[in-house]
Amino acid sequence: MPAPPLVSVVLAVFDGDKYIADALDSILGQSFGDFECIVINDGSTDNTAGILQDYAHRDDRLVVVHQENRGLVAALNRGCHSVRGQYIARLDADDISVPDRFAKQVDFLARHPAVAVLGGALKLITPTGVSFYEWQCPLDDRQIKEALQRGNCMRHSAIMMRKDAFEATGGYRRAFLHAEDYDLWLRMAERFEMANLPDVLVHCRVHPHQVSATHLRQQTLSSLAAQAAARIRRDTGQEPPLPVEGVNADALASLGVSRDRVTQELIRRHVLWAGDMMEIGAYGPAEDLLRKALGLCPAAAARARIADIHVALARCQYLRQNPAGAVRSLARAVALRPMLAPSFLRYAWLAVRRFGSRPIQPTR
Repeated sequence: MPAPPLVSVVLAVFDGDKYIADALDSILGQSFGDFECIVINDGSTDNTAGILQDYAHRDDRLVVVHQENRGLVAALNRGCHSVRGQYIARLDADDISVPDRFAKQVDFLARHPAVAVLGGALKLITPTGVSFYEWQCPLDDRQIKEALQRGNCMRHSAIMMRKDAFEATGGYRRAFLHAEDYDLWLRMAERFEMANLPDVLVHCRVHPHQVSATHLRQQTLSSLAAQAAARIRRDTGQEPPLPVEGVNADALASLGVSRDRVTQELIRRHVLWAGDMMEIGAYGPAEDLLRKALGLCPAAAARARIADIHVALARCQYLRQNPAGAVRSLARAVALRPMLAPSFLRYAWLAVRRFGSRPIQPTR
C-alpha cells in the first residue's frame, strides 16, 4: 500500500459543473505534488459527476465519493474524516488555487509546528475570472483571534489545517449551517494557534448563485450564533444548547442576541453583497438585495442609513440603464438627507446626458 500523502485536499460540490473543472485544474496543477484530493459529490443533478469521473481517470490522486444530497456540512465532515494526509487543505468548487499555494502553506506549517490553521490573502474574481479586489487579512495569532470576535477573517477556501487539530475540535457542526467554518475557527482558536500568509493563495469567484449569496439570511444568523456561543464559552466554560438543524431568531435570542442586532447585521450584509454584485455586473441581484435591505429597515431606523441605501440603489439603477428609477431613488435619499442634493442634481444631469431620449436597454 502506498505511503499516505502529506496533504489531503477536501472539496465538496453540488451542481458545480460550471466551475468545477477550473477548481480541479488548479489543484492538480500545484507545484507541490504530494497530495490526494477527495471530492464529495453531494448528489449533483447536473454534469458534475461526469466531469469528476473524467478527471479521476486522468489522475489517480483524485478520489471521488458520490452520495445522496446531505448538505455541505455532512459532505465536508465525510471528506475531512476520511483523509490520509497530515494536513487538510480546503477549496470551494467555484474557486481557484494559485500554483504555489500548497508549497507555501506546507513550508510554513513545517516551520511553525504550533500553528494548527493557516490561511492567506485572496483575490475576488468575476464569474468569467476577472480580478476586481484583493482581500487581505490579519496575519498573526493575536490579531486573528481579536478579529474573529467581530467576524470571519479566515477564508475557508484558502485554509490548510492539521488533521489532528480538526479531529480534536470535532469538525463542522450543522447548527451553524452556512457559517460552519466560522464556528470551527472560533473553537480551534480556543485551543490552537492560527496564522495567515500575506500572499494571495486563492482566487475566489463571486457570483449570484454561491452559497453566501443564496443563503445570506441563514449565514448571517449562524455567524451571529457562532459569535454568541464563543462568548458564552469564554464566560462560563460551557457550550450553550443549540438546535441541531440550524439556528433561527428564537435560538439567537436564547443566546443573548437581540432581534435589533440581527436586523442590523442582516441589513449590513445585504448592502455589502449588493456591492459585490454590482462589481461583477449582476445589477438585477444587486437591486433585489438593496430592496430587501430597505424592507428590513425598521420604522425608527436612522434616516442617514436609509438614505445611503437609496443612494446605492440609485447607482445600481443607473448602471442598469434605468435613469428614471435612479432619479427617483436619489430623490428619496435627498428627502431623508438634504445634504445629498448636489449629488441628486449631478446624477440627474448625467442621466440626461447619457441616456437622453434613447430607449432603455433590457436590464439584467
